[in-house]
Amino acid sequence: MTHKFIASVALLGVVQADNSCQEEDTKRNHDYLLSGKLEVISSGHKFAEGMAFDLDDNFYFTDVPAGKLFKVDQDGKKTLFDGNTGKTNGIAMGPDGKLYGCAGGAMAIHQWDLKTGKKVAITKGAFSNDIAITKQGRIYFTDPKTSAVWTVSPAPQHNLTKAVQLEWKPNGIGLHPNEDALMVAEFFADTVHRFPIEKDGSLGQSSPYFQIPVPKEGKDTGKGYLDGMVVLPTNKLIIGTVMGIQFSDNMEATTEWGIIIPPFDDRPRCNYVRLSPDRKWLYAAFKDDLVRIRFKEVISKPSQKEKPGSAGTNRK
Repeated sequence: MTHKFIASVALLGVVQADNSCQEEDTKRNHDYLLSGKLEVISSGHKFAEGMAFDLDDNFYFTDVPAGKLFKVDQDGKKTLFDGNTGKTNGIAMGPDGKLYGCAGGAMAIHQWDLKTGKKVAITKGAFSNDIAITKQGRIYFTDPKTSAVWTVSPAPQHNLTKAVQLEWKPNGIGLHPNEDALMVAEFFADTVHRFPIEKDGSLGQSSPYFQIPVPKEGKDTGKGYLDGMVVLPTNKLIIGTVMGIQFSDNMEATTEWGIIIPPFDDRPRCNYVRLSPDRKWLYAAFKDDLVRIRFKEVISKPSQKEKPGSAGTNRK
């Protein structure tokens, strides 16, 4: 993939730059956020996707079309946990210590007991892509086929309800850390929307919350392919996109702030990101493989001086 855009940009838009500027900004952004050598966790997949960590910090991920769920222990040993997942995509740990996943091929939400390996479908009837679970066990998931977000009530009821019908295709999803809002990515555009979570678990009126720089020319003009994300307590976002791994500030912030790290070594678009529980590692999926690299977490306390390559001004 050839990147024709500046690697660090204001949230108002993408600024074109020559290759030397790209390389300079990319290195500055990399050094600002990341350190150490890129490590390949697993490769040779049809489409590596959803990622999650269990209570013992073991790492899980899916290969969607292959219908496989893998486990990688703390020593880096990879094992096949489930070879018939129903084409599970996004996965997330529940407060009960069990793993939940979007089994789109089975039109179900699957639950895995990580101790016994037992799998059950806790609900059926809707296509699912990516998933988020509250501390109370309420599940939210995106359904790009029917442009909807669904919710599943906590155990033992597990009632399936359509939370909201949309006019656009949702994909990546993430809870704000204080769980008062659900963030939903508009896949073919440049916006991550914020939905307030009401006391009964329903979703309130949405508003645009993150504006993501997207390509301004070529076949992907205007399309961010906004996918798996991490929402930070500081109202900042890490998200996998067509341009790589992008770091964005919310639109209500007093300053413009956005950083792009293109796919490492000309990999395809980044389709999923996660942080390790200790926030020391950034994990990313690039279809064929999954990688990780040390994360500095400097974006928890940004300042105007720390904005590498930013070309923006304060939002009015």
